[in-house]
Amino acid sequence: MASEPKLAVRKKGEHVKSNEHEGIFEVVFVNALIQTANIRLVDGTAHVVSNVPWTSLKTLVKK
Repeated sequence: MASEPKLAVRKKGEHVKSNEHEGIFEVVFVNALIQTANIRLVDGTAHVVSNVPWTSLKTLVKK
Protein backbone atom coordinates (compact mmCIF):
# COMPACT_ATOMS: atom_id res chain seq x y z
CA MET A 1 0.00 0.00 0.00
CA ALA A 2 1.58 3.25 -1.12
CA SER A 3 1.44 6.10 1.31
CA GLU A 4 1.15 9.65 0.09
CA PRO A 5 3.30 12.32 1.74
CA LYS A 6 1.33 14.47 4.17
CA LEU A 7 0.69 18.07 3.20
CA ALA A 8 1.75 20.65 5.72
CA VAL A 9 -1.29 22.51 7.00
CA ARG A 10 -0.73 26.21 6.42
CA LYS A 11 -1.21 28.71 9.24
CA LYS A 12 -1.98 32.40 9.14
CA GLY A 13 1.19 34.44 9.70
CA GLU A 14 3.49 31.66 8.48
CA HIS A 15 6.35 32.66 6.14
CA VAL A 16 6.54 30.64 2.94
CA LYS A 17 8.16 30.49 -0.50
CA SER A 18 6.12 29.71 -3.59
CA ASN A 19 7.04 27.63 -6.62
CA GLU A 20 4.82 29.91 -8.72
CA HIS A 21 5.93 33.37 -7.49
CA GLU A 22 9.20 35.13 -6.63
CA GLY A 23 9.91 36.28 -3.07
CA ILE A 24 9.13 35.48 0.54
CA PHE A 25 5.47 35.55 1.48
CA GLU A 26 3.27 35.61 4.57
CA VAL A 27 0.09 33.54 4.70
CA VAL A 28 -2.86 35.91 5.25
CA PHE A 29 -5.75 33.46 4.82
CA VAL A 30 -6.10 29.67 4.74
CA ASN A 31 -8.88 27.71 3.02
CA ALA A 32 -8.56 24.20 4.44
CA LEU A 33 -11.51 22.91 2.41
CA ILE A 34 -9.74 23.31 -0.94
CA GLN A 35 -6.20 23.38 0.55
CA THR A 36 -5.19 26.81 -0.70
CA ALA A 37 -3.76 29.92 0.94
CA ASN A 38 -3.81 33.61 0.19
CA ILE A 39 -0.31 35.04 0.45
CA ARG A 40 1.36 38.47 0.23
CA LEU A 41 4.97 39.54 0.03
CA VAL A 42 6.51 40.06 3.46
CA ASP A 43 7.76 43.53 2.44
CA GLY A 44 4.18 44.57 1.54
CA THR A 45 5.02 45.80 -1.97
CA ALA A 46 2.41 43.70 -3.80
CA HIS A 47 -1.23 42.71 -3.60
CA VAL A 48 -2.47 39.50 -2.02
CA VAL A 49 -2.10 36.44 -4.26
CA SER A 50 -5.26 34.35 -3.86
CA ASN A 51 -5.85 30.59 -3.85
CA VAL A 52 -2.26 29.34 -4.03
CA PRO A 53 -2.25 25.52 -3.63
CA TRP A 54 -0.53 24.20 -0.51
CA THR A 55 1.53 21.90 -2.73
CA SER A 56 3.31 24.90 -4.27
CA LEU A 57 4.28 26.43 -0.89
CA LYS A 58 7.34 25.66 1.20
CA THR A 59 7.51 26.69 4.88
CA LEU A 60 10.37 28.95 5.93
CA VAL A 61 11.72 29.02 9.47
CA LYS A 62 11.29 32.44 11.10
CA LYS A 63 14.51 33.78 12.60
